[in-house]
Amino acid sequence: MSKKSSFREQLGRAANTAENARTRSDFLAVRLILAPEQIKQPVDIARILVANGVSLRKAHDTINRLAAGDTVALEVHTNDKDGIASDLRNAGVTSAVIEYPDLDVKRIRESFGYSQAEFAMRYAIEIDTLQNWEQGRNKPDRAMQLLFKMIEINPDAAEMAVTLQSFRRK
Repeated sequence: MSKKSSFREQLGRAANTAENARTRSDFLAVRLILAPEQIKQPVDIARILVANGVSLRKAHDTINRLAAGDTVALEVHTNDKDGIASDLRNAGVTSAVIEYPDLDVKRIRESFGYSQAEFAMRYAIEIDTLQNWEQGRNKPDRAMQLLFKMIEINPDAAEMAVTLQSFRRK
């Protein structure tokens, strides 16, 4: 009988510890692209990443890729985007937050002076779908939002992706 009560006590203590411990869900998931600069102490980068919810194995792989000169996309768990960016910068790594755009499709189309039909044809979009987005009946998924951001920033590259030719704008 004493074993059962001690087991229950241990379970109770474990539950209290679990309630007090921070979990990943306490923090925001922040997606970053990391690029190497002047990395002096790779262990500092590992400490920063592990402290922000990255497994030690993933941190090790990230450091190896950064050391090879690659950029790395990585998800960390933090409520302080600026703090982790500063810590990484001090450790010799540049970081940029991956943010998904929330765009006004109609404003983008109108900024180029295209009709709905021309815009849809130019960027290989169904006209009904474009109309639904512009009228707020539906919302573009993330991939389409990224396409619209690309069109807004670099319309020549977007047209080249569709036509495989470059048309220079004046």
